[in-house]
Amino acid sequence: MIIATVTFLMLHFGGGGALSFDVYAAGAKDVLQDKHQIEAIASVTKTADKQLKSWAKEVKKISKQLVEMNKKYDLTHEELNTLFTQADKQLAEHQEKVINLRFQAKSLVSQEEWEAIYASVEKNQ
Repeated sequence: MIIATVTFLMLHFGGGGALSFDVYAAGAKDVLQDKHQIEAIASVTKTADKQLKSWAKEVKKISKQLVEMNKKYDLTHEELNTLFTQADKQLAEHQEKVINLRFQAKSLVSQEEWEAIYASVEKNQ
């Protein structure tokens, strides 16, 4: 039960893993000519990476809480549900921040530049 619950938590909420937005900053550097655009995209991707790292820390904290809670024989459904509800809320907040950063990055470049950045990223992976 404990292993299944922790596994569910990691799969449901993610762990931050190896996902990084720095490849998009590198793609922007390869494609864009304007120094200010390159710096702005790099700033956005750096902020997005910070969000991912912050979420990874939250997942570790939630996982530890879950393990401690599962030690209690008399753990209630309500207590467990409260933890997952709080975790869902935190995930939604992190997701909203990352989504907003995506649209912030989009506002910095044209459609052609956006597509060229993604083509550069795919080529270099």
